[in-house]
Amino acid sequence: MDSYTDAHGLSYPERRQHPHLRAVFDDAKQRVERFFHATESWVGSSIEHLALRLVHEAYPDLSSQEVRILVAAIERRLQPQVA
Repeated sequence: MDSYTDAHGLSYPERRQHPHLRAVFDDAKQRVERFFHATESWVGSSIEHLALRLVHEAYPDLSSQEVRILVAAIERRLQPQVA
């Protein structure tokens, strides 16, 4: 099992179940973040639908489930942090 080491030198087992999605996360986030900053839908389509479609077109080798996981993670990252 893979592990990672934190800033204090402690080793922990890797919890991520889809490390290949982490490899494309930053690029995919740049592609779709404009949809999540919009206040209205784009031409009658939901923001999530457009983001899913764009990610699927950019990464056709990902399954539909992997695309949904990636877009959901991007959406969580882009949500304002509550203090």
